[in-house]
Amino acid sequence: MSTEEETENYLFPKLKDLPSPFLLKSIDTAVELIISAISNKEDILIWGDYDVDGITGTSLLYTFFKQIGVTPKYHIPNRLTEGYGLNSAVLRDYATKLTENKLLITVDCGISNGEELVLAKTYGFKTIVTDHHQVPDSMPQADATINPKQQDCQFPFNDLSGVGVAFYLAAALRNKIVNTDLLRTSYIPNMKSFLDFVAIGTIADIMPLKGVNRILVKGGFESIAASSHRGIRNLFTTLDINSELLTSDAVSFRIAPAINAAGRLGEAEKPLKLFLAETDASASEFSSQLVQLNNRRREITEQNYSDALDITRKELLKCNKCVVIVGEFHEGVLGIVASRLVEEFRIPALVCCYHPADRTTVKGSGRAPEGLNLYKLISGAELFLKNFGGHEAAAGFSLPAANFMQFKDKLYTLISSSEVLLSSDSNPIENKYIELSLSEALDPTLLDNLRHMEPTGEANPKPTFIDRKVRFVSNSTFGKNRAHLKGIIRGKYNNIQVTGFNLATKQREINLGEKCT
Repeated sequence: MSTEEETENYLFPKLKDLPSPFLLKSIDTAVELIISAISNKEDILIWGDYDVDGITGTSLLYTFFKQIGVTPKYHIPNRLTEGYGLNSAVLRDYATKLTENKLLITVDCGISNGEELVLAKTYGFKTIVTDHHQVPDSMPQADATINPKQQDCQFPFNDLSGVGVAFYLAAALRNKIVNTDLLRTSYIPNMKSFLDFVAIGTIADIMPLKGVNRILVKGGFESIAASSHRGIRNLFTTLDINSELLTSDAVSFRIAPAINAAGRLGEAEKPLKLFLAETDASASEFSSQLVQLNNRRREITEQNYSDALDITRKELLKCNKCVVIVGEFHEGVLGIVASRLVEEFRIPALVCCYHPADRTTVKGSGRAPEGLNLYKLISGAELFLKNFGGHEAAAGFSLPAANFMQFKDKLYTLISSSEVLLSSDSNPIENKYIELSLSEALDPTLLDNLRHMEPTGEANPKPTFIDRKVRFVSNSTFGKNRAHLKGIIRGKYNNIQVTGFNLATKQREINLGEKCT
């Protein structure tokens, strides 16, 4: 930021600066399809993804429709039995229950479901795809596709989340209702009231918190503090989070895992039912269930990660630039295990398991460190896959078990070749440390002022301070498996208690009484 205006826009982003929804390609067509379906009393089916982004996006659209007097159907796939995206058998089942002519709207999925969308048309569905994932070479034959990444889209920001795209579809529909009165609805929804969903989904999906996303999420924090959605209020209460002093970390490490746990364990409809709850009692019950599911998910993750570490250390002898492993892992935690392997070894990690009902199929999830385009890497081995999709930093895929070794060998060859698989941000800004004593860095006034940087996270990291003069007076490990580190540090002026979660392995690098950073 080099001007006062840029600083003002960063610290105090304004909703009026959001670009028009009608800059999104095909959104006019999508709005007309929705108005036609409502006018003709055709059923509308919202099909969302099972992660936080998809669940918040589905909740947003469902709530919006209800507010304008329409009750759509919704479906969140069971991750363990249906898989990601559209499912032909489930679509066929819905087709027999809905009106002859009907409308299908996808949320945070669909861009890679070309075959299923063709089938949906034979079942009488008109189709609207809302998605934000990488666009495949062959675009799906939907009646309208809304994705800021597609070619010739005039929207000035292509890093919207899935719930962000859903928000813009609702905003465009609201605009049409206000300006034409085609639906003659007596209630006009307030779009800011939906930004709590947008904030949670955008942060959880690790989208860049800059530009349009910063405006949406900043507004979402304000919306959460006075949320009209009892499910969100109850979840914050259950997790003992102060919504008026909200941080991105609280969403990333407490809210998002509680929501995601249900989907990972095959119960993704529970958080959706929480967000759509009509009584405080039901909202409180669903919130408690999410906490219980998340505790169970943690136990499964720890065991799976321990097993993955054993396999990975052997695999690194074959290739130390990437790791591709398969084992008896729980499908719902593959992505978490892959992320932790990336943190541990700083290389791309693809973790796979056999399909529980069919060991001839392998399903996998991959993660990559900053600076490497995982989507591009996997694309180079696409001929071995049944399907795949994702982002530069994360991807999901499935393949015949018979192809696994060829797939792995191809990835190892690609990652070891001279071809550099850089991400679109191939020159990430080097982390800049700010020299400051520990006592000054913990000054309450400074910490309060730093809150204006929220939401922090992807593309808007928290400032990192460094004090080169501190010394550990004492330290010890604690917690389950003694995974965490705590101690007392002697700063420039006084002693300060410190805690480092999941940093127990760093204890061996500390020499008491000697300078450390």
